Amino acid sequence: MNATTAFSLLAAVALCACNPQSSGSQAPAAPAQSAPAQQAQPASAALQTAEPQPAPAQTTSAPVSSVSAQGSNLSATGSSLSAQQTGFNIEINLASDVLFDFDKADLKPEADAELQKAAEVIREKGKGLILITGHTDSKGSEAYNKKLSLARAEAVKQWFEKHGLHYDYQTDGKGAADPIAPNTNEDGSDNPEGRAKNRRVEIVINKTKQLGE
Repeated sequence: MNATTAFSLLAAVALCACNPQSSGSQAPAAPAQSAPAQQAQPASAALQTAEPQPAPAQTTSAPVSSVSAQGSNLSATGSSLSAQQTGFNIEINLASDVLFDFDKADLKPEADAELQKAAEVIREKGKGLILITGHTDSKGSEAYNKKLSLARAEAVKQWFEKHGLHYDYQTDGKGAADPIAPNTNEDGSDNPEGRAKNRRVEIVINKTKQLGE
């Protein structure tokens, strides 16, 4: 045995001594892989996929006019206003005591509510001439009553125009000439209720621009 062969044998013996392997031993098992952590579910997945149905639209009913038509009659509940529909016209009657102070032609603040009801009818139905006529009771002279009733009719017209109702108006003052109730009782005594009815402003609204329209 030469020197090279001997050196090779010694190296093999040393290698075996440093790495002993038992024939019955098993190779160490590979560490078990842990189950992959469950990923957090995105928040969007928790929501329903279907688009939410839009909320039903709320139906807002249009305000009902305080003057409602019933057949050929118009009435205003809880108001001094009364009205009648005849042919091509609507006739509205407003108590002067609600609109004006005694012996005055300046509209009272509380007159706005009553005039607004009449304005609703004009906006909806008015097409032609609108006649505004003032009336008084029999107290006072004829000349004075005619002047006062005309001034009151003019005040109502100006209120409508101030509130955007620009129509073809005609005003008149009848004084005590056309009463709708007796100013005196049968025995000649004063009739306050009758006189109150006669103090009024009448508004005649023409519903057509010309006959048959």
